[in-house]
Amino acid sequence: MGILAAVAIPRYVDLTANAEIRAIEAGVSELNGREALTWANQMISAAGWTNDAAVFAALNTDLGTDYTWTVAATVTGGTLTFGSQSSVLTRTASTATSPARW
Repeated sequence: MGILAAVAIPRYVDLTANAEIRAIEAGVSELNGREALTWANQMISAAGWTNDAAVFAALNTDLGTDYTWTVAATVTGGTLTFGSQSSVLTRTASTATSPARW
């Protein structure tokens, strides 16, 4: 029983950490999708794309209760946390020809 516990517990911890890393990657993918949609909405609006600050102001960065921004999301990035894993994100600005990327 002790051998089983010695093998299973570290594998469980690794599995949990790996799942949290994948959740952050999914969060970044969600942010990129939201950026593209927000940018596209700006492009087809009557005013069109004006600047990156306007796109970011319209962006919803709330990914749900399991995600937190330990350093708030800004036009240049932030620190996204899921569980015990955190990732410092950099945001490239949107332009008149492409949406921003996280």
